[in-house]
Amino acid sequence: MKLRTITITLLVIFGAATPVIAHSSRHASILRSTGECLSCDLSGWKFRKSKHNYINVTGSNLRKANLSEANLQNANLSYTDLTEAKLDAANLQNANLEGAILDSANLWGANLQGANLRGAVFNDAVFWNADLRGADLRGTNLTGASFIDADVNGAILPGGLIYIETK
Repeated sequence: MKLRTITITLLVIFGAATPVIAHSSRHASILRSTGECLSCDLSGWKFRKSKHNYINVTGSNLRKANLSEANLQNANLSYTDLTEAKLDAANLQNANLEGAILDSANLWGANLQGANLRGAVFNDAVFWNADLRGADLRGTNLTGASFIDADVNGAILPGGLIYIETK
């Protein structure tokens, strides 16, 4: 009985400590074929070139997804969990990321021109060399976010003011 208790305890401890990152292959298949997958589990997913001009993954789980260099122009990523996602050099021009969670996301060199980022959470996100011209950042949480060499000219800042660069 004692051995059984120890075994169960060890299984619970190590089972809970092992991260599992596996997207639903069914959800990935739906997205590939239709360009849309609402409230889907796409965690850890590696984005490949899409045959669709528009992608809608509203409310989906894309935690730790690799979207580096992806063309997501005009995509709907609203209320999507993109925690620790790789979005470096991604084209998110005019994308909708309203209410999305991007904690610790890598947006290095991403194109976010004109993107709707209202109410999104960017705790500890990296925006180095990102293009945020004309992006709407009203109501965003940018705690610990880094904007080294980012272009925010014309962006609507969290408090509603428009940033105008003066030379």
